Amino acid sequence: MQRLTSGLLMLALAGTLPSCALFSSPPKQAALKATGHWEGRLSLKVLQQPPEQFSVNFELNGLPQAGELYLYSALGTTLAVARWNPQNAQMLQGQEVQTFASMEALTQTITGSALPVPALMAWLDQDGPELPGWTLRSESTASGRRIYAQRQTPLPALQLTLLVDPPR
Repeated sequence: MQRLTSGLLMLALAGTLPSCALFSSPPKQAALKATGHWEGRLSLKVLQQPPEQFSVNFELNGLPQAGELYLYSALGTTLAVARWNPQNAQMLQGQEVQTFASMEALTQTITGSALPVPALMAWLDQDGPELPGWTLRSESTASGRRIYAQRQTPLPALQLTLLVDPPR
């Protein structure tokens, strides 16, 4: 799990991303409604010995086919930005840009396991499809939506918790 440790450390220790040509400004509110916009907190725990965990704030804009995921520290520092489209996915950290064949390949490199991004995105507003090897449950409250996802297979087992803020 050296890859996971390195990936998580990269996310946790990444410097502030400057406002530069690498990053466009967030889409306008009307575009956000058309493509999807979510903010909240994300926690990922890898159930191995020893367990590894990281928690970040996030902002997600887009659809399963194309979008952007911003990861922020508790202090609001941008840790990383993931962007994807049908051709590829990119992880931007500081001045470093890594390109991957897909979002699944990107999550494989960072977490040691490919995460089913399209299926997980389907759960952000309402209950989505079942996922083989995963147990998913969710609840919607006045303070937002909570999604609990636990993967048993393939190993390593994962626990993913998303706390999605209510729409503004």
